[in-house]
Amino acid sequence: MNQENGSHPNVRKRVGLREVAKAAQTSIATVSRVLNNTGYVSEESRQRVLEAVRQLNYQPNLRAKGLRQRYSRTIGLIIPNLLNAYYTALADQISLLLHQEGFQLLLSSTRDEVEIERNALQKLIGHDVDGLIWVPTAPDEQLLEHLYSQHIPTVCIVRQVRGGRLDAIVFEDFKGAKAATQALLKAGHRRIGYIGGDVCYSSNYDRWQGFLQAMQEAGIPTDECCVRLGALRSEWGAKAANELLSLKPPPTALFVASNAIMPGVIKTLRAHGIEIPRHISLICFDDLDWFSFSQPPISAVATSHTHLAQACVELLLRRIHGEDEDLPQPYLRQISFELVLRASIAPPPQNQNTG
Repeated sequence: MNQENGSHPNVRKRVGLREVAKAAQTSIATVSRVLNNTGYVSEESRQRVLEAVRQLNYQPNLRAKGLRQRYSRTIGLIIPNLLNAYYTALADQISLLLHQEGFQLLLSSTRDEVEIERNALQKLIGHDVDGLIWVPTAPDEQLLEHLYSQHIPTVCIVRQVRGGRLDAIVFEDFKGAKAATQALLKAGHRRIGYIGGDVCYSSNYDRWQGFLQAMQEAGIPTDECCVRLGALRSEWGAKAANELLSLKPPPTALFVASNAIMPGVIKTLRAHGIEIPRHISLICFDDLDWFSFSQPPISAVATSHTHLAQACVELLLRRIHGEDEDLPQPYLRQISFELVLRASIAPPPQNQNTG
Protein backbone atom coordinates (compact mmCIF):
# COMPACT_ATOMS: atom_id res chain seq x y z
CA MET A 1 0.00 0.00 0.00
CA ASN A 2 1.49 3.31 -1.06
CA GLN A 3 0.49 6.80 -0.05
CA GLU A 4 0.55 9.05 -3.11
CA ASN A 5 0.38 12.77 -3.75
CA GLY A 6 -2.37 14.33 -5.78
CA SER A 7 -1.52 15.12 -9.39
CA HIS A 8 -1.72 18.41 -11.29
CA PRO A 9 -2.67 17.64 -14.94
CA ASN A 10 -1.63 21.06 -16.28
CA VAL A 11 1.93 20.79 -15.02
CA ARG A 12 4.39 18.72 -17.04
CA LYS A 13 5.97 16.09 -14.84
CA ARG A 14 9.76 16.20 -14.74
CA VAL A 15 11.40 13.01 -15.96
CA GLY A 16 13.05 11.15 -13.09
CA LEU A 17 14.94 7.93 -12.46
CA ARG A 18 11.72 5.91 -12.41
CA GLU A 19 10.82 6.94 -15.98
CA VAL A 20 14.34 6.28 -17.22
CA ALA A 21 14.34 2.83 -15.59
CA LYS A 22 10.99 1.97 -17.18
CA ALA A 23 12.15 3.05 -20.64
CA ALA A 24 15.41 1.13 -20.27
CA GLN A 25 13.60 -1.94 -18.90
CA THR A 26 15.81 -2.06 -15.84
CA SER A 27 15.77 -1.07 -12.17
CA ILE A 28 16.12 2.37 -10.60
CA ALA A 29 19.24 1.08 -8.88
CA THR A 30 20.84 0.21 -12.22
CA VAL A 31 20.02 3.65 -13.63
CA SER A 32 21.59 5.24 -10.55
CA ARG A 33 24.77 3.18 -11.01
CA VAL A 34 25.09 4.25 -14.64
CA LEU A 35 24.48 7.95 -13.96
CA ASN A 36 26.80 8.05 -10.96
CA ASN A 37 29.38 5.70 -12.49
CA THR A 38 29.35 3.42 -9.46
CA GLY A 39 29.11 -0.34 -9.16
CA TYR A 40 29.00 -2.94 -11.92
CA VAL A 41 26.57 -2.64 -14.83
CA SER A 42 26.71 -4.78 -17.97
CA GLU A 43 27.52 -2.91 -21.17
CA GLU A 44 24.14 -3.85 -22.64
CA SER A 45 22.28 -2.39 -19.67
CA ARG A 46 24.48 0.71 -19.66
CA GLN A 47 23.69 1.42 -23.31
CA ARG A 48 19.95 0.95 -22.73
CA VAL A 49 20.06 3.43 -19.86
CA LEU A 50 22.05 6.01 -21.83
CA GLU A 51 19.66 5.67 -24.77
CA ALA A 52 16.67 6.17 -22.46
CA VAL A 53 18.34 9.25 -20.96
CA ARG A 54 18.79 10.69 -24.46
CA GLN A 55 15.28 9.90 -25.66
CA LEU A 56 13.59 11.24 -22.53
CA ASN A 57 15.89 14.25 -22.28
CA TYR A 58 16.51 13.38 -18.64
CA GLN A 59 18.07 16.14 -16.55
CA PRO A 60 19.33 15.50 -13.00
CA ASN A 61 17.84 17.54 -10.18
CA LEU A 62 20.62 20.12 -9.82
CA ARG A 63 18.80 21.94 -7.03
CA ALA A 64 18.82 18.83 -4.85
CA LYS A 65 22.38 17.97 -5.81
CA GLY A 66 23.45 21.48 -4.88
CA LEU A 67 22.39 20.89 -1.29
CA ARG A 68 25.38 18.58 -0.92
CA GLN A 69 28.55 19.41 -2.81
CA ARG A 70 30.12 16.08 -2.00
CA TYR A 71 29.08 12.62 -0.94
CA SER A 72 30.69 10.53 1.75
CA ARG A 73 29.38 7.38 0.00
CA THR A 74 28.37 5.99 3.40
CA ILE A 75 24.95 5.03 4.75
CA GLY A 76 24.14 4.49 8.41
CA LEU A 77 22.03 1.50 9.45
CA ILE A 78 20.57 1.30 12.96
CA ILE A 79 18.91 -1.96 14.00
CA PRO A 80 17.77 -3.29 17.39
CA ASN A 81 19.63 -6.56 17.70
CA LEU A 82 22.38 -8.34 15.78
CA LEU A 83 21.53 -11.60 17.56
CA ASN A 84 18.15 -11.66 15.81
CA ALA A 85 18.62 -13.78 12.69
CA TYR A 86 16.04 -11.74 10.79
CA TYR A 87 17.84 -8.45 11.37
CA THR A 88 21.18 -10.03 10.54
CA ALA A 89 19.84 -11.23 7.18
CA LEU A 90 18.23 -7.84 6.57
CA ALA A 91 21.47 -5.96 7.32
CA ASP A 92 23.42 -8.30 5.04
CA GLN A 93 21.02 -7.71 2.14
CA ILE A 94 21.04 -3.93 2.63
CA SER A 95 24.85 -3.97 2.74
CA LEU A 96 25.00 -5.94 -0.51
CA LEU A 97 22.62 -3.59 -2.33
CA LEU A 98 24.45 -0.49 -1.12
CA HIS A 99 27.81 -1.98 -2.12
CA GLN A 100 26.44 -2.46 -5.63
CA GLU A 101 25.63 1.26 -5.64
CA GLY A 102 29.10 2.24 -4.47
CA PHE A 103 28.12 2.95 -0.86
CA GLN A 104 29.62 1.61 2.36
CA LEU A 105 27.49 0.69 5.35
CA LEU A 106 28.05 1.85 8.93
CA LEU A 107 26.13 -0.46 11.25
CA SER A 108 24.96 0.14 14.81
CA SER A 109 22.86 -1.99 17.17
CA THR A 110 20.69 -0.37 19.85
CA ARG A 111 19.20 -3.33 21.77
CA ASP A 112 16.04 -1.19 21.73
CA GLU A 113 17.51 1.23 24.28
CA VAL A 114 16.80 4.90 23.62
CA GLU A 115 20.11 6.20 25.00
CA ILE A 116 22.15 3.80 22.87
CA GLU A 117 20.03 4.82 19.90
CA ARG A 118 20.62 8.51 20.59
CA ASN A 119 24.39 8.00 20.72
CA ALA A 120 24.32 5.91 17.55
CA LEU A 121 22.45 8.61 15.65
CA GLN A 122 24.82 11.32 16.82
CA LYS A 123 27.89 9.30 15.84
CA LEU A 124 26.50 8.46 12.40
CA ILE A 125 25.59 12.10 11.80
CA GLY A 126 29.14 12.98 12.86
CA HIS A 127 30.46 10.62 10.19
CA ASP A 128 28.66 12.78 7.59
CA VAL A 129 26.59 9.88 6.27
CA ASP A 130 24.61 10.51 3.08
CA GLY A 131 21.54 8.78 4.48
CA LEU A 132 20.12 6.71 7.31
CA ILE A 133 18.16 3.46 7.44
CA TRP A 134 16.67 3.07 10.88
CA VAL A 135 14.58 0.64 12.92
CA PRO A 136 13.38 3.18 15.53
CA THR A 137 12.61 2.48 19.17
CA ALA A 138 10.33 5.12 20.69
CA PRO A 139 12.33 8.30 20.05
CA ASP A 140 11.40 11.49 21.88
CA GLU A 141 10.69 14.82 20.19
CA GLN A 142 14.11 16.23 21.07
CA LEU A 143 15.87 13.39 19.27
CA LEU A 144 13.59 13.68 16.26
CA GLU A 145 14.01 17.45 16.00
CA HIS A 146 17.78 17.02 16.09
CA LEU A 147 17.55 14.51 13.26
CA TYR A 148 15.22 16.72 11.22
CA SER A 149 17.62 19.65 11.59
CA GLN A 150 20.39 17.67 9.89
CA HIS A 151 18.39 17.26 6.65
CA ILE A 152 19.77 13.77 6.17
CA PRO A 153 17.54 11.50 4.05
CA THR A 154 16.19 8.88 6.46
CA VAL A 155 14.05 5.80 5.88
CA CYS A 156 12.54 3.97 8.84
CA ILE A 157 12.06 0.24 8.31
CA VAL A 158 10.05 -2.45 10.14
CA ARG A 159 8.70 0.26 12.47
CA GLN A 160 7.50 3.77 11.78
CA VAL A 161 7.53 6.95 13.84
CA ARG A 162 3.85 7.85 13.88
CA GLY A 163 3.10 11.52 13.44
CA GLY A 164 6.68 12.21 12.38
CA ARG A 165 8.24 13.43 9.16
CA LEU A 166 10.24 10.34 8.27
CA ASP A 167 9.69 7.93 5.40
CA ALA A 168 8.80 4.39 6.45
CA ILE A 169 8.70 0.99 4.81
CA VAL A 170 7.00 -1.56 7.03
CA PHE A 171 5.19 -4.86 6.78
CA GLU A 172 1.44 -5.40 6.81
CA ASP A 173 1.61 -6.10 10.53
CA PHE A 174 -2.08 -5.65 11.29
CA LYS A 175 -3.29 -7.77 8.36
CA GLY A 176 -0.65 -10.44 8.94
CA ALA A 177 -1.48 -10.83 12.63
CA LYS A 178 -5.17 -10.92 11.86
CA ALA A 179 -4.62 -13.66 9.25
CA ALA A 180 -2.51 -15.71 11.68
CA THR A 181 -5.18 -15.49 14.38
CA GLN A 182 -7.90 -16.41 11.89
CA ALA A 183 -5.92 -19.53 10.93
CA LEU A 184 -6.04 -20.67 14.57
CA LEU A 185 -9.74 -19.81 14.83
CA LYS A 186 -10.47 -21.75 11.64
CA ALA A 187 -8.83 -24.82 13.21
CA GLY A 188 -11.36 -24.59 16.05
CA HIS A 189 -9.36 -22.76 18.73
CA ARG A 190 -11.15 -20.31 20.99
CA ARG A 191 -8.71 -19.90 23.87
CA ILE A 192 -5.68 -18.45 22.12
CA GLY A 193 -2.60 -17.14 23.92
CA TYR A 194 -0.82 -14.11 22.48
CA ILE A 195 2.87 -13.40 23.14
CA GLY A 196 4.09 -10.15 21.60
CA GLY A 197 6.49 -7.26 21.99
CA ASP A 198 6.11 -3.95 23.77
CA VAL A 199 3.32 -2.02 22.04
CA CYS A 200 5.24 1.27 22.22
CA TYR A 201 6.73 0.09 18.90
CA SER A 202 4.43 0.49 15.90
CA SER A 203 4.95 -3.02 14.52
CA ASN A 204 4.16 -4.67 17.85
CA TYR A 205 1.11 -2.47 18.38
CA ASP A 206 -0.29 -3.23 14.93
CA ARG A 207 0.19 -6.98 15.38
CA TRP A 208 -1.55 -6.87 18.75
CA GLN A 209 -4.43 -4.93 17.23
CA GLY A 210 -4.69 -7.43 14.38
CA PHE A 211 -5.01 -10.25 16.91
CA LEU A 212 -7.69 -8.39 18.86
CA GLN A 213 -9.63 -7.56 15.69
CA ALA A 214 -9.70 -11.20 14.57
CA MET A 215 -10.97 -12.32 17.97
CA GLN A 216 -13.60 -9.58 18.02
CA GLU A 217 -14.88 -10.43 14.54
CA ALA A 218 -15.16 -14.07 15.61
CA GLY A 219 -17.31 -12.98 18.56
CA ILE A 220 -14.80 -14.25 21.11
CA PRO A 221 -14.02 -12.02 24.11
CA THR A 222 -10.27 -11.64 24.60
CA ASP A 223 -9.14 -12.95 27.97
CA GLU A 224 -6.49 -10.50 29.19
CA CYS A 225 -4.89 -13.36 31.12
CA CYS A 226 -3.99 -14.93 27.77
CA VAL A 227 -2.06 -11.87 26.52
CA ARG A 228 1.61 -11.25 27.30
CA LEU A 229 3.39 -8.13 26.02
CA GLY A 230 7.06 -7.51 26.77
CA ALA A 231 10.65 -7.55 25.56
CA LEU A 232 11.62 -9.07 22.22
CA ARG A 233 13.94 -11.56 23.87
CA SER A 234 14.00 -15.36 23.90
CA GLU A 235 14.20 -15.46 27.70
CA TRP A 236 11.13 -13.30 28.00
CA GLY A 237 9.31 -15.59 25.56
CA ALA A 238 10.12 -18.51 27.86
CA LYS A 239 8.75 -16.65 30.87
CA ALA A 240 5.58 -15.63 29.05
CA ALA A 241 4.96 -19.17 27.81
CA ASN A 242 5.42 -20.54 31.34
CA GLU A 243 2.81 -18.11 32.64
CA LEU A 244 0.30 -18.99 29.94
CA LEU A 245 0.75 -22.72 30.45
CA SER A 246 0.00 -22.30 34.16
CA LEU A 247 -3.47 -20.89 33.45
CA LYS A 248 -6.55 -22.98 34.24
CA PRO A 249 -7.39 -23.91 31.55
CA PRO A 250 -4.30 -23.10 29.48
CA PRO A 251 -4.59 -21.86 25.89
CA THR A 252 -5.01 -24.49 23.20
CA ALA A 253 -3.01 -22.37 20.75
CA LEU A 254 -0.29 -19.73 20.86
CA PHE A 255 0.31 -16.84 18.49
CA VAL A 256 3.93 -15.73 18.94
CA ALA A 257 4.16 -12.28 17.36
CA SER A 258 7.95 -12.17 16.80
CA ASN A 259 10.60 -14.70 15.80
CA ALA A 260 12.87 -13.24 18.51
CA ILE A 261 10.52 -14.67 21.14
CA MET A 262 10.00 -18.07 19.53
CA PRO A 263 13.12 -19.96 20.76
CA GLY A 264 12.16 -19.37 24.39
CA VAL A 265 8.60 -20.49 23.70
CA ILE A 266 9.75 -23.71 22.02
CA LYS A 267 12.17 -24.42 24.86
CA THR A 268 9.41 -24.01 27.45
CA LEU A 269 6.95 -26.23 25.59
CA ARG A 270 9.54 -29.00 25.35
CA ALA A 271 10.47 -28.62 29.03
CA HIS A 272 6.81 -29.20 29.92
CA GLY A 273 6.56 -32.20 27.61
CA ILE A 274 3.97 -30.42 25.48
CA GLU A 275 3.77 -31.72 21.92
CA ILE A 276 2.97 -29.49 18.94
CA PRO A 277 0.25 -29.66 17.64
CA ARG A 278 -1.07 -32.62 19.66
CA HIS A 279 -1.36 -30.59 22.86
CA ILE A 280 -1.07 -27.02 21.58
CA SER A 281 -1.06 -25.30 18.18
CA LEU A 282 1.51 -22.67 17.26
CA ILE A 283 2.01 -19.90 14.72
CA CYS A 284 4.62 -17.13 14.55
CA PHE A 285 4.88 -13.72 12.91
CA ASP A 286 8.05 -13.84 10.76
CA ASP A 287 9.38 -16.97 9.15
CA LEU A 288 12.89 -18.27 9.78
CA ASP A 289 14.72 -20.98 7.83
CA TRP A 290 14.62 -23.46 10.70
CA PHE A 291 10.82 -23.22 10.98
CA SER A 292 10.43 -25.35 7.85
CA PHE A 293 12.52 -28.27 9.18
CA SER A 294 11.51 -28.05 12.83
CA GLN A 295 9.60 -31.02 14.21
CA PRO A 296 6.88 -30.29 13.42
CA PRO A 297 7.38 -27.50 10.88
CA ILE A 298 6.08 -24.21 12.32
CA SER A 299 3.37 -22.12 10.67
CA ALA A 300 4.28 -18.49 10.11
CA VAL A 301 3.43 -15.11 8.67
CA ALA A 302 6.30 -14.90 6.18
CA THR A 303 7.78 -11.49 5.41
CA SER A 304 10.56 -10.89 2.91
CA HIS A 305 13.69 -9.15 4.16
CA THR A 306 14.86 -9.11 0.54
CA HIS A 307 11.86 -7.08 -0.62
CA LEU A 308 12.18 -4.76 2.37
CA ALA A 309 15.89 -4.18 1.73
CA GLN A 310 15.33 -3.49 -1.97
CA ALA A 311 12.49 -1.06 -1.28
CA CYS A 312 14.31 0.92 1.40
CA VAL A 313 17.55 1.22 -0.59
CA GLU A 314 15.72 2.39 -3.72
CA LEU A 315 13.72 4.94 -1.72
CA LEU A 316 16.77 6.25 0.11
CA LEU A 317 18.76 6.65 -3.11
CA ARG A 318 15.90 8.57 -4.69
CA ARG A 319 15.88 10.94 -1.72
CA ILE A 320 19.67 11.33 -1.80
CA HIS A 321 19.76 12.05 -5.54
CA GLY A 322 16.72 14.32 -5.46
CA GLU A 323 14.62 12.06 -7.70
CA ASP A 324 11.59 12.22 -5.42
CA GLU A 325 9.28 14.94 -6.72
CA ASP A 326 6.45 12.42 -7.18
CA LEU A 327 6.76 11.09 -3.63
CA PRO A 328 4.76 12.41 -0.67
CA GLN A 329 6.64 13.56 2.40
CA PRO A 330 6.65 11.48 4.46
CA TYR A 331 6.22 8.38 2.29
CA LEU A 332 4.74 5.17 3.70
CA ARG A 333 4.81 1.78 2.03
CA GLN A 334 3.66 -1.56 3.39
CA ILE A 335 5.29 -4.80 2.19
CA SER A 336 2.87 -7.70 1.80
CA PHE A 337 3.11 -11.02 3.64
CA GLU A 338 2.46 -14.69 2.94
CA LEU A 339 0.60 -16.93 5.37
CA VAL A 340 2.54 -20.21 5.47
CA LEU A 341 0.51 -22.96 7.12
CA ARG A 342 2.53 -25.97 8.23
CA ALA A 343 2.00 -28.90 10.59
CA SER A 344 2.06 -26.87 13.83
CA ILE A 345 -1.68 -26.15 13.67
CA ALA A 346 -4.37 -28.75 14.39
CA PRO A 347 -7.81 -28.77 16.04
CA PRO A 348 -7.71 -28.38 19.85
CA PRO A 349 -7.64 -31.52 22.02
CA GLN A 350 -11.18 -32.81 22.44
CA ASN A 351 -10.85 -33.20 26.20
CA GLN A 352 -9.58 -29.66 26.72
CA ASN A 353 -11.77 -26.68 27.52
CA THR A 354 -11.53 -24.29 24.58
CA GLY A 355 -13.17 -21.34 26.24
